[in-house]
Amino acid sequence: MTALYELVVAESYKSVAIVGMTKNVGKTVTFNYLVEAFENDAIIPGLISAGYDGERFDRLTLKDKPRIYAPLETLVATAEACFKAAEAELDLLENSNFSTPLGTVVLGKVKKAGLVELAGPGSVSALKELTEKMFSYGSEYVLVDGAINRLASASPLLTVATILATGAALGPTMDDVIRKTLFRKDLLQTEKAEKELLVAAKSGLKAGNAALLNNNGSEYIVKPLQAAIPLLAGAQLADRCCSETEGLVFGGALVDKNLIDLMEIFSKPPILIVEDATKLFISPEIYYRFVNRGGKINVINPLKLIAVTLNPTDPCGRGYDPQLFLAKMIETLKPCPVFDLIYENKGNR
Repeated sequence: MTALYELVVAESYKSVAIVGMTKNVGKTVTFNYLVEAFENDAIIPGLISAGYDGERFDRLTLKDKPRIYAPLETLVATAEACFKAAEAELDLLENSNFSTPLGTVVLGKVKKAGLVELAGPGSVSALKELTEKMFSYGSEYVLVDGAINRLASASPLLTVATILATGAALGPTMDDVIRKTLFRKDLLQTEKAEKELLVAAKSGLKAGNAALLNNNGSEYIVKPLQAAIPLLAGAQLADRCCSETEGLVFGGALVDKNLIDLMEIFSKPPILIVEDATKLFISPEIYYRFVNRGGKINVINPLKLIAVTLNPTDPCGRGYDPQLFLAKMIETLKPCPVFDLIYENKGNR
């Protein structure tokens, strides 16, 4: 039993997203470690992916990839083609209303343990419905596989906790990998807006795609913006802003150009509020420019990052000393728990 597993079970994180920073950083290894730990404790998991994973070969390197193991009684949600191709023996429970390029997503139960490929829908609402179905069929925990470009899996509207997988494949040097991981960890842990601003932000999103939050000293006045891409409508935004504009709530994905536009309009940008950290698709360079100008980003629904897992090797040949890599990551990312599941359990790779 790993300390990571103990953390999940001790806090009863019933739905957990495992998100990879890029390919080949050990996301599937983390996924399989938790599945095996559940099996050892006679706990029935549910398995689903926000997209496609579990394939036998990496499509870029053509090297073997770890596949997803499904123990007896496990609930699986996957595309019909993957369901039929599974090495595990699956009983069909029901067809869903969701489709993928590999066919309709179906729900099944493992009657003979084996390997599976997971292919699921990309939307939070579809994933949410499928995870709830798996709970209704007997899953005690649900693991959702994702990637940094499929952040729907980590939405707090879907999962209660997130594990971030990172590793040598992320960058050319250890320092670069650590820097990129720290930035992503900080984004995922973006803080919740303060109470009064939070209430105004929720009200603003009910009224439109985005809204200005003006503070007159006693209360927030919500001014909806109805433009299709509101933050790109710089002239409209500038005309609507005033000295009382303290916040801006935005319902879509936040990208670099949004921050650049705000820095051009405001000498000190307002507090920017998004639904949750999965909406943040911004670069370190632009983010830190925004922060250095006095800008601040908050969320309506905070995401709970419970751990980071490491892979110090890269299938393309680059790798780091696992003990040194782990020690540096622990120091940099503290107090967030950091694990190298293979090094810590076998002592070597």
